[in-house]
Amino acid sequence: MSPGPQGTSLGVDFGTSHTIAVVRRADGSVRPLLFDGAPLMPSAVCADGDGGLLVGKDAVHAGRRHPERFEPNPKRLIDLPSTLLGEREFAVADLIAAVLDAVADECRRVVGRPAQTTLTFPAEWGPARRRVLEDAAARSGLGAVRMVPEPVAAATYYAETLKHRAAVGSSIVVYDLGAGTFDASVVRRTETGFETVALDGRGDLGGLDIDAALIEHLGSVYGDRDGWKRLVNPTTIEERRSFREFQEEVRGAKERLSRHQQSDIAIPLLDVEAHLTRTELEQLARPHLEQTIRVTQAVIRAADLNLADSAGVFLVGGASRMPLVATLLHRELGVAPTVLDQPEVVVAEGSVLWSGPDTSTLSLQRPYTPPAQPAPSPLTPQTAVSLAPHTPHAPRTSYRQDSPPRTAPLPQSPPAPSAQALPPRTAQPVTPPMSVSGSDPEPPETDADRLRRKKVGRRLLAGFIAVDLLIIAGLAWYFNRDEGEDVDPFDSGVIATAFEPNWTTAEAGTLLSEITGAHTDRVQSLAAAENEGGTTLFSAGDDGVIRQWDMASGEMVDQFDIGTGVQALWPVPASNGDELVVALGTGTVPYVWSPETGDFTETLLPEMVAEGADNLYNRVGTVEFYATLGMLNDDEYELFDLQNQITRSRFDLPDGYGYPRFYSTIDGASMNIVAVTGDQTVDVIDGRTGEPMGLNMSDDQMDGVVTEAFGVVYDFHTPYAMLYGDDGLLHFWDLEGQTPALSPLAYESLDDEFHYEMVDMSLDGDVEQSLLYINEHDEARAVAIGTGETVDFASDGGGSPLKLVDVTVDGVQYAVTGDDQGNIRFWSLGQ
Repeated sequence: MSPGPQGTSLGVDFGTSHTIAVVRRADGSVRPLLFDGAPLMPSAVCADGDGGLLVGKDAVHAGRRHPERFEPNPKRLIDLPSTLLGEREFAVADLIAAVLDAVADECRRVVGRPAQTTLTFPAEWGPARRRVLEDAAARSGLGAVRMVPEPVAAATYYAETLKHRAAVGSSIVVYDLGAGTFDASVVRRTETGFETVALDGRGDLGGLDIDAALIEHLGSVYGDRDGWKRLVNPTTIEERRSFREFQEEVRGAKERLSRHQQSDIAIPLLDVEAHLTRTELEQLARPHLEQTIRVTQAVIRAADLNLADSAGVFLVGGASRMPLVATLLHRELGVAPTVLDQPEVVVAEGSVLWSGPDTSTLSLQRPYTPPAQPAPSPLTPQTAVSLAPHTPHAPRTSYRQDSPPRTAPLPQSPPAPSAQALPPRTAQPVTPPMSVSGSDPEPPETDADRLRRKKVGRRLLAGFIAVDLLIIAGLAWYFNRDEGEDVDPFDSGVIATAFEPNWTTAEAGTLLSEITGAHTDRVQSLAAAENEGGTTLFSAGDDGVIRQWDMASGEMVDQFDIGTGVQALWPVPASNGDELVVALGTGTVPYVWSPETGDFTETLLPEMVAEGADNLYNRVGTVEFYATLGMLNDDEYELFDLQNQITRSRFDLPDGYGYPRFYSTIDGASMNIVAVTGDQTVDVIDGRTGEPMGLNMSDDQMDGVVTEAFGVVYDFHTPYAMLYGDDGLLHFWDLEGQTPALSPLAYESLDDEFHYEMVDMSLDGDVEQSLLYINEHDEARAVAIGTGETVDFASDGGGSPLKLVDVTVDGVQYAVTGDDQGNIRFWSLGQ
């Protein structure tokens, strides 16, 4: 498929919550436009005091002070002629035009005026809605645009960017779950491109509904308290501001619960901290997600599609990142869905590559005449079919809205008839070269089975798990301090086979349980995986033997000898929702354990390993739900997909940059690198292109502090550069917002080894963000970032800790140490 006319092209996806734009240059390179350093620009608008409109992050910022002037989701107003922002009425087309005008301005600033602009729209939108969007584009700096349905753009991305061959006549199922809407489509390849042959959707179902369900759940607990009604039904500016703050708290907790078992939410006006668990979130989200599954099944049935003969099921939209989505689709359809790279930018990038006929309803060169509506016809590959009549967006409760309604509610339309769910297909699921979920589809489950089924635990670390080792003094690599020492051979008659778990509440630093003699030599690595059967801990010794321990019973479940030494163990989520464990053997050979196989399986060799490159730094994580191994040395970088066993990205590091470290963006859309320049400043490298991006760290902001070493740590999804200042303090820098963050914290030595993930530690009843670390004297500790209070994990006698990680059991976090005498100990964090 040719990419269209020569010259610069612009593709724009105007979304409910965010707008994404992608530029295709004359040389064929495709890159997203960045707005304030990020590819996702909020679609929000806010009226200023002079009657103008602020957009994007400026609108969000102003909306906190003036919520009565703020509209977070103008796309949801597409059926209204106008709306009130403060005391002034604005045409909805003008709100959309303001957002699109910001895109046009940024495009002209970066690459100049594009020769062609493509604008996407939901496939279910009729001519009236499309005309509003085109009219808004005409009022903005975009001017004349070509219109393409979102699923067609997604399929184009699949064929052009991912290089998947789709034969003429083959079909793709596109599952698009955004913040405010859901669409399911079957898109078929034709001789000239792609066309939508069946579609259905819900205009009032998306990630915001899950937020609303969480708020309603909290209302069932705290609804009788003074202030709740004022919070969820605000009438004053102050109450509206509190409600927006509350919604942001809820959204943040939802994201944290995708990788943690529990999270707290501060409720304004009530002055309470609510406690939520992952189990509660999945119970609340399941009914909404099951609706999307039924719609998808109905679309597949209407298209008369056998999934075994299709090109697959592909997830699009930011809300599709929730692991439960992939799990439910796999279970109900019998096919493991594929999460496209960067689901938020898929539609925009596909639109800029699309070369099909223009589907505009409005020509800017001639008067608009509504097209005649064709009579219904039987479903054919040339006919696009909507399974339900389009209805205007129903008015939503204040729980779901980002701001209180300012316009009269629309009249309710009769609900569309619910589609009958298809029985699971009997076809074999499409699996990558190394299956992590078995080769056969799961048997059908009854509703009762699903209700009894325990929720799968996952530690989803925002796309990619980052650093847990730091650069030491002189900015040299910090590696296993005992690497290369001789060890005694494994003696299976000496090791422990069980321990007594004691998961009681105790003061932080209390020793709760221990496995004496877990290994006959030092504990080289530890990793905890949470799956249906509960939490299991994997430990590896220098003998190359890995042992699996059940945290509920205390029994050693299994042991594995992969035939080589073990450099490291990491937990990582898989595309089907299971949590895997990756072992890196001697020579950087990857092995993957899955709960389905119960064993470690060797993968193909990554390119850098096969070519004999020295891999000095390795880490695993997820890239669009797939378990991925990242490798870095002083010269080059590679991301290797462990499930599909392919290299996703590889390039040389820029000249003069050293000591690189991974970090993932907060939305998981990309994974970048932090590195040190020749003058010992810290910079960011774009993980897609290898181009330096800048970290915006000025001497004024750092008060003249010189960075002597650095690392990366995570608080939930947010990555922080942790800078060792020459003033003896750790300074934290938000890598997303490019601003100072958290409180500076005194450190002991440049040799301190910090765990990559912050934990919650309870001290005197107060929960503190804390860091786990082992200092230069091999002492394991936790330190509270806000207060600097330190808790030691010190046992009487025993060995010196070499490894320190966290493990979650029944929703509670604990610290785990492994020492040089082969012992493993579990410590309370005061929770």
